[in-house]
Amino acid sequence: MCLCGKCYTVDFLSKKRKVNEGEVQQYYIEKSHQPIIQPHEFDVVQAEFARRKRLGHRYSGGSIFASRIVCGDCDSFYGPKVWHSNSKYRCVVWQCNEKFAGERKCQTPHLREEDIKARFLAAFNQLLDGKEALLADCRVMQDHLTNCSALDAELDELLREIAVVTELTQRCIQENARGAQSQEEYTERYNGYVARYDAAKVKLDALQKEKAQRLAQADSIGGFMFELSKYTEAITEFDEGLWLAVIEKATAYHDGRLVFTFQNGVSLDG
Repeated sequence: MCLCGKCYTVDFLSKKRKVNEGEVQQYYIEKSHQPIIQPHEFDVVQAEFARRKRLGHRYSGGSIFASRIVCGDCDSFYGPKVWHSNSKYRCVVWQCNEKFAGERKCQTPHLREEDIKARFLAAFNQLLDGKEALLADCRVMQDHLTNCSALDAELDELLREIAVVTELTQRCIQENARGAQSQEEYTERYNGYVARYDAAKVKLDALQKEKAQRLAQADSIGGFMFELSKYTEAITEFDEGLWLAVIEKATAYHDGRLVFTFQNGVSLDG
């Protein structure tokens, strides 16, 4: 989208130009150039940024397990820790990053990568038992998430409201520039239009964000369905791509349970 009319020529002889402060009409041109990033990809990335922000903790992508294993006691992420770093018993374990941060340390256990992988396979293989019914449920969820007709109607109404208020604001500025009038009345009218515009813009941004999140969730479920449909029998080897595609998080509890939450919302004890 390109905004035209940011500046205008005051005198065509001297070529003097001035920043447009409402003296002349401004307008947008949609699809004025080829986008570097496709709109759908942009929306998905923005939804992922929002998801990471909602996590409430510092996000890390340094490992396939980073920011995906959660402590059931304090809700913090698990992180890799090196034990016996200078001996032949050196090993890497995963434990709560905030385990010793507070007065009361978390009782959740540490986990080895081999154990995480094995328990993930056990949980995923449980899904395969009722695969067809699960895929049917996922299709219903996708249909619900991608049906944005109500949101689109609200968005169209808000865009019309913004267009009307923008036009009224420009007229207000032009009238004030053309002739003398009460500046108190002008300021009151102008501020009223600005407040009306800001209120509509806030609602517009919120609805656009909600729509992007819904479509991103639908895409995640679609990826989950694609991976699930590829398997017809129990798997015995851990696959990093499968893990990243189907797992939202894995929650470790102090009683030793590791509960996997999949992208479709199903939670299973591994």
